[in-house]
Amino acid sequence: MQYIDTMLIKEAVYKLCRDANVIYSSDLYNKLLHSFESSELESEKTKLANILNNIKLAYDTMRPLCQDTGQVIVFLEIGQNLNLTGKSISDAVNLGIAASYKDNYFRKSVVNNAIFDRSNTGENTPGVIYTDFVPGDEINIKVLIKGAGSENYSTVRMMSPAASELDIFEFIKNTVLTAGEKSCPPVVIGIGIGGTMDSAALMSKKAFFKNVYNNEEIAFIKALTDYLGDIKNNVLDIKLMTSSTHIACMPVAITINCHCTRHAECKIVNSEIIYKNETPAYKAIPVVAQSLIRINADDINSIKSLQKGDRILLSGEIYTARDAAHKLMFEYYNKYGEFPFDINNKIIFYAGPCPAKPGEIIGPVGPTTSARMDKYCDLLYKQGLIATIGKGERSPETVDSMLKYNGRYLVAQGGISCILAKCVKKTEVIAFEELGTEAVRKLYVEDLPLTVCL
Repeated sequence: MQYIDTMLIKEAVYKLCRDANVIYSSDLYNKLLHSFESSELESEKTKLANILNNIKLAYDTMRPLCQDTGQVIVFLEIGQNLNLTGKSISDAVNLGIAASYKDNYFRKSVVNNAIFDRSNTGENTPGVIYTDFVPGDEINIKVLIKGAGSENYSTVRMMSPAASELDIFEFIKNTVLTAGEKSCPPVVIGIGIGGTMDSAALMSKKAFFKNVYNNEEIAFIKALTDYLGDIKNNVLDIKLMTSSTHIACMPVAITINCHCTRHAECKIVNSEIIYKNETPAYKAIPVVAQSLIRINADDINSIKSLQKGDRILLSGEIYTARDAAHKLMFEYYNKYGEFPFDINNKIIFYAGPCPAKPGEIIGPVGPTTSARMDKYCDLLYKQGLIATIGKGERSPETVDSMLKYNGRYLVAQGGISCILAKCVKKTEVIAFEELGTEAVRKLYVEDLPLTVCL
């Protein structure tokens, strides 16, 4: 019987976390490149060019593809003939995650408890760990990095066993439509069908590692792609896993992933870690020159005169604030009758950057899903906030508030955090430093590319 020290698992997880966050997979890259080359819409080509250039910049600088470096999901397949020594498997995995996120200046996004203690653990641990024992004497490790913007629109439905393929297709299509721009399309869909509610959801995540399909699965994916119709350009790839189930069940789980779909894998054989290496061949993509309006953040009249669809380059002072900061801002307002910083004629960017490396002004930074801040918007706009920056659709009530107070909603493209970070020239924490990535920051930006949505 072989003896394996679990510190090898720690070492493997450390590198897999880094690679998954930084290196874009070749198969998806080729699909993106094909979409760019075949697109005839200028706006779509610009969007895809930005994504492709962000992929190259992330790899060249070894910085994360997205500022949301996610929750780490680890799938372990451990040969039953092995004898593991040292720390527990879960301790080894979490030590690898914590060290990788610290050393690589990745954002820590995990809180202690979903409902009772939402303070940040500060290490991006614990990871979500699934362990299977299989025949043999090898260890297979797969790491999936799951950001919240797409995870929040993943779902499970317990369908009738009489459900047809078209019923399943309609459920999937509606899920993609609901996710919209909030999940940074073009998305990758992981589908799990069978088992129970929980195992279907697990299959939908394991599916991202699957590359070989039988004829039935190929036909299913092709038929689904055709069914998506007008929105199929918002879907970069479809992954599928199916299994047995109860005679009275048809569980269908959908995991939505942004275009990054960050994953990496390796195996440990005879105490040697063998990584599934890829040699990226990323290209610099020319971006078509567009008609852009240069706007300064303190030019209130110009901001108020912006029209829906305008594409702008914003310079000047803006503020970052997202979920936790908004909650504390409103607690402060309810206590003191004012906000902890002046919001009159100011702009709030819904963003939580990665920690800055030595020599960086800010780590990769990009928009989070705006809808989560909708419940705070009416009072903010009423008190003089002139605009917000984020991604995705807003609620009808928020749109009404913006129209009522002549506020603006500006959209930053998701999934290009390395590019957007280059627009930040100064940064300073001005409130709630204890929140880490969610602290309120004053940023000075130059030529931040935005689209006026309202």
